[in-house]
Amino acid sequence: MNFWNETNIKEALTGAKTYNFPEDWTSSGLVIWQDNFKPGNMILARGKDDTRGISIEKHTDLIPDCAAIAAVKPIEYFKYNKPIIELGCKSSDALILMARYIRKFFNGKVIGVTGSSGKSTTTQMLVDIFSTNFKVNSNIASKANTTWGIAWNMTRFGINDDYWIIETSLGGGMSRNSAITKPDYAIIMNVAPVHLTKNMELSDIAEEKSHIFNSMKENSTAIIYKETAYYDIIEKAAKFKGLNIITFGESSEADIRVIADKENKFIIDGKTFVLNSEPIGIHILLDMAAAIAVAKIEGLEPENTLEILRKFKCLSGRGEVFESRLTDGKKVVVIDEAYNANPLSMKYAITAFGKKYQNYNKVLILGDMAECGENSKQFHKDLAEIIENISPQKVLLCGEEIKVLYDSIINKITCKYYENVKELLPTLETELSDNDHIIIKSSHSTGLYKISDFLRNKKLYS
Repeated sequence: MNFWNETNIKEALTGAKTYNFPEDWTSSGLVIWQDNFKPGNMILARGKDDTRGISIEKHTDLIPDCAAIAAVKPIEYFKYNKPIIELGCKSSDALILMARYIRKFFNGKVIGVTGSSGKSTTTQMLVDIFSTNFKVNSNIASKANTTWGIAWNMTRFGINDDYWIIETSLGGGMSRNSAITKPDYAIIMNVAPVHLTKNMELSDIAEEKSHIFNSMKENSTAIIYKETAYYDIIEKAAKFKGLNIITFGESSEADIRVIADKENKFIIDGKTFVLNSEPIGIHILLDMAAAIAVAKIEGLEPENTLEILRKFKCLSGRGEVFESRLTDGKKVVVIDEAYNANPLSMKYAITAFGKKYQNYNKVLILGDMAECGENSKQFHKDLAEIIENISPQKVLLCGEEIKVLYDSIINKITCKYYENVKELLPTLETELSDNDHIIIKSSHSTGLYKISDFLRNKKLYS
């Protein structure tokens, strides 16, 4: 049963006017991007002065299946003979108002996940765990973790779901994101030097991340990485809100402890649970630990949770592994980490890659880590020791900031430097050898995802 009817629209959007609404009208939610449209959605129309929404003139194919058209100035849309919502406020404000309205009626649990890295993977793990026996919705598939992405996803979530699992970035402001989602659980994966602007310190990122607690009720639960930078700032914020605190990490002080040795293990309530004996990056195990913490509090048996996590497949751009056949017949294995990067996630990914593929030819294709602040060049130079420790056969570097890393390792490791992806792509296949195992990682703005896409188009099998 759809949540949205004409009455709810008017209550959510005070001052909005509705036209052409049938008596039994309902909608499954709002959409602001054509690729995410589903029949029964309302379209948020992008007007001349709007920054969000769908340009209806370019996507008239969506109109027959839409439930309504919402716009600030809707006069030009009456010609389509569809129900019309005249917003009475900015389109971005309408998104937030509708999200906050539906949240008031949702009686399930909201799990908010944030951090400098690992939040998408952890979100997907939680979806896998809870969707086995419960109704679950998440914003993970739409890759929309800013305020407005979260908001329009929430308008389409099921009001009778058991869980809403919401990945939350700093985009739009963490305080505002907290006010929209009002989490019952808030996970902070870690704090790393990313999104740093001039005169901004890493402690500022920790403080901003902790604002996810701002709209939580007392006795809700904060789940925090015990070894994260500036844990004390985050813990203080959680205690100030009267939250219960559960920690995860490698420390013996962590409530959910990770042990990566010959076997990958978790210690939960003093009892040891074995995941497997495969080489897995510590960052993936930490992501699992955060998900296990929520599952445990919700009463799920740890062994059942681990059984689901044993089958987990990493997401595209966040650790997905696939094989490709190059034009000349060479076969390569690709580890796609090209969605994003910061100093912490780069360290985790390279170390895990070296551990898992220590007996294979290893090729690193690395790009800039964006928004690292005034110490960006040093953060890039610091990767030299991490790279040397795994003894790769070749390193290909791409981007302006990472040039300092090239200068640091050229005399120790076979290495080539490219200013941009356009320069790298034509030479890629000649740089690779049969049975190479390749990791691709950089911030999205560097564009190395184009290398991943190129190799994925040559994928041997799904």
